[in-house]
Amino acid sequence: MKRTLAGFAGGQSKLLGVTPGDELRYAAMGGVIVSTALVAAASAAMAVHMALGTGVLVAVLIGLAWGLIIFNLDRLLVVQMTRQGSRRLTLMMAIPRLLLAIVLGAVISTPVVLKIFEAEIETQLTVMHARQVAEYNRETAQNPDYASIPELEKTIAADEKVAAGGAGITIEKDPAVVDARNQYDAAQKTFLKAQANVVCEKEGTCGSGAAGAGIAYREKVGIQEEARDTRDEALARLTAARADARAALSTAQTSAADAARTRLTGNRERLTELRDRLEADKAAHAAASKEDTGLLARLEALEEIAGDRPTLQTAHILLFLLFLSLELLPVLMKTLQVLGPETDYEKVAREDGEHRQRLDRERRDHELRTEQDRLRRAADAAIAGNQVVVDTQTEVMTRVLETWQQRAIEQAEEDLRHWVRDSGPVSPPGYAGTHQQNGVPGQRTP
Repeated sequence: MKRTLAGFAGGQSKLLGVTPGDELRYAAMGGVIVSTALVAAASAAMAVHMALGTGVLVAVLIGLAWGLIIFNLDRLLVVQMTRQGSRRLTLMMAIPRLLLAIVLGAVISTPVVLKIFEAEIETQLTVMHARQVAEYNRETAQNPDYASIPELEKTIAADEKVAAGGAGITIEKDPAVVDARNQYDAAQKTFLKAQANVVCEKEGTCGSGAAGAGIAYREKVGIQEEARDTRDEALARLTAARADARAALSTAQTSAADAARTRLTGNRERLTELRDRLEADKAAHAAASKEDTGLLARLEALEEIAGDRPTLQTAHILLFLLFLSLELLPVLMKTLQVLGPETDYEKVAREDGEHRQRLDRERRDHELRTEQDRLRRAADAAIAGNQVVVDTQTEVMTRVLETWQQRAIEQAEEDLRHWVRDSGPVSPPGYAGTHQQNGVPGQRTP
């Protein structure tokens, strides 16, 4: 088991057997890598279950796949970090790996933190949903369509009252009635003033100052009578105006009721439609807000809680640092190792690597020499083969030429014999002159 964990951290079994003192360090590093992968798997399973609402089995499978990815990434970060020629170069190579480990630690720790503070987050989500619904209702009230609902309700109530005969223009607001009532009020005021003057004159408290029914009293009584007649005439005109207005009002109320009933039909339908749309929109928004419980919403809820509760914020930071250090630990251990003195394992690994490189160079040199010798021998064989071909071709051509020459001589002799036979006897040598016999030219003696 220890050798297996050491292998996860990049330790080679053959070399660890030579340096048993370093085996424990590599095994511990491998154990941290495995632990980080397991935490990453659990974190991914919780994140998928919270964000996507998947089943437990699916979340576990996805979590295992993510844990395997983190396991390979951590092994890559650790195994690929080797000692360089200088500490500065080694540190420059370690910094990107440390930054990547920080990113992985943040990704791994977030779902775990959300799960730990799940109860507080659920409560805050309820508050956030209620706030979102209230905000949506305020925005809805400013919508031009929905903002007309209260005014439309008032219009419908007024039309319902008119249609029921309980509202409309009263006779007292008729212009003729108003004018007649003003005249009656003025006449009544004049009559009352004249009546007061009569009483005052009779008592002697005003006017002539003499009590009793004297000349001044009788004059004021006459004025009172005229004022009474004027008032009675104004009252008669007011009564007639009211009668005329009442007759006209009956017709107007009937027309107004008919018009109100006509408006009521359209306005009620419009009000019902607007109310249904408003309730549907509110229900849809409330449902969507209630279902907004994913990873992002939980992060926002956690941020709001942390802002209001410093203790929770401190706990959040500590948990984050805990899981971050878990992810950083193998990379940090490897960084410290390559920055420190060379260990026995590294010395053995370096010597083994140099030995392997030397053997590899010797093997390549041997293969090169073997290949060169093979090529040289192949070239010599090719040259010898070419020479044999040339010699063979030369011999063949020589024999062909000799055969052709022999055949040419034999053919020439054969032609000569035929010619001698066909031409007859030939003159003996030494014969002078030239003659022709049987049509064959003679020969001249030299």
